Amino acid sequence: MSFTLAALACDRPPSVAPAAGPEARPIAADTEAPPAATEPHAAADPDRIDEASAREETDRILHAVAKARNLAVRSEVAVDVIDKPGIRAFAKDSMYEFTTPDEMRMLGRIESALGVVPPGSDPEAVILELLEQGVLGLYDPKRKTLFIGDFVPKSMLSMVVGHEIAHGLQDMYFDLHKLQEPMRHASDAESARRFLIEGEAQAAYLAWVSGDAGVAALAEPVLQAMSDQALELAGVASAYPILARSLQMPYADGAATVARLVQRDGWGAIDKLYEKLPESTEQMLHLDKLLARERPLPVEVDAEALAPLMGPAGLRMVWHDDIGEATLLAMLAERRDTREARAAAAGWGGDHFLAFEREAGKPGATMLAAATAWDSPRDAEEFERAFSQYLAEHTPGAHVIERRAHKVVFAVGIPDGIDPVALRKALWRGTHVGK
Repeated sequence: MSFTLAALACDRPPSVAPAAGPEARPIAADTEAPPAATEPHAAADPDRIDEASAREETDRILHAVAKARNLAVRSEVAVDVIDKPGIRAFAKDSMYEFTTPDEMRMLGRIESALGVVPPGSDPEAVILELLEQGVLGLYDPKRKTLFIGDFVPKSMLSMVVGHEIAHGLQDMYFDLHKLQEPMRHASDAESARRFLIEGEAQAAYLAWVSGDAGVAALAEPVLQAMSDQALELAGVASAYPILARSLQMPYADGAATVARLVQRDGWGAIDKLYEKLPESTEQMLHLDKLLARERPLPVEVDAEALAPLMGPAGLRMVWHDDIGEATLLAMLAERRDTREARAAAAGWGGDHFLAFEREAGKPGATMLAAATAWDSPRDAEEFERAFSQYLAEHTPGAHVIERRAHKVVFAVGIPDGIDPVALRKALWRGTHVGK
C-alpha cells in the first residue's frame, strides 16, 4: 500500500495509445540527426503547443538533460501531444494492468480505514481526479513515448519535458517498465523505487536548469525547503491531502536525497542504486540510512493470534502489507507541522499490518491491526504520541494504540462485538520483531 492510490496514480504506465493525437514521431539518438518536423499545426493561442514545437523542444532538452545527468542518449524517444480525455483514457486503461476492480475497491477501503481518503471514496474516481488535476506529461516505457498535454503552455514546456524526458533516459539504461512492476505485500519497498525514479528525474531536471554548476548549485537549505513545501502545499491544494503528499514526496524528498548523494559521490552513485535498489522509503528520506543500507526490521503480525476474536465476529483477513515511514509522515503531517511530523516519523524501523473485513454479504467496516518497530523507545514514544492524535481525529470507528519499549501496536476500524482491550492483548501476542 504505497499508498495504493498513490502507486496507481504514479507508477502504472499506459499500455495503449491515448484517445487523441496523431502517430508519435521519434526523437533521434545521439548518433542521428533529429527528423524534420512536418505538418505543424497552427495554434489559435500563440502560447499553445503543437506537435512540431513539442518535438523540437523535446529533442533539445533530451540532449541537454542527458549531459547534465552524465549519460549519453542511446535510443529513440517518440513524442505525442495528448488531450485531457486522452490522459483519462490512458489512466483508466492502465490502472487495472496489475489489479482487479474488486481488489482496488478493497484497497481503497483499507486506506479509508486509515484516514487517507474519506469513507466511501471510489478509488478509480480518486485516481482519475488526481491525474486530471496534476498530470502535464507522461513517459510510457512500453511505447518509448513522451506524451505532453496539449493544454501545457509553451512557457511551461521546458519544465514538463525536462522532468519527463529524464524518465526516457532512465528507460534507456535501467528498464523503467520492469522497475515499475508492483511489489505485492511490500508496498514500502515499491514506494522506495518510486522515490528513486521520480527523485532522480527531478534532480536531473534541476541539474540541467542550474547550468554548469549542476546539482552543486542546490544548497542544503534549498533542498530542505523543497521537501518541506511538498508536505505543506500538497495538503492545502487537494481534497485528498494525505494522498497528495504521498504523490509529491517522491519528487521532492526523493530529489533531495538523490541530489545529496550526487553532491557527495557523483552521478555514478545513482547508477549503482539501480543495481542495488533502495529497500525502504526510510532510506530515500535519510541519506545516512541509504549509505548504511539500514534494512527494515522484519515485523510480523500473526493472524492466528487474532483468529479467536476475528472468527466469531465474522471477520476474515483480506490483505497484509506494510506502511513505511513516508506514508506515516504523510499522515502525521495532517496533525503536526512539518518539523514535528518529520521528527515523529523518523526512527521508523519496520511495520506490518493485517486487514480484515466481514464475510461476503455481511455489512461492516474494514479493520486493520498493525505493529510497528522503532529505533529506540524514545522514537516509539514520540510516534505513539503523535499518531494517537492523528487516529483520534482522522480514522472512523474505534481504535486502540499502545507502546511497549521500541514497539507500537494499533488497530483501527474496530467493529462492534470485538472488545478493544482483548484485541490489544491479542495483537501483542501476535507481534514478532526480528533483527
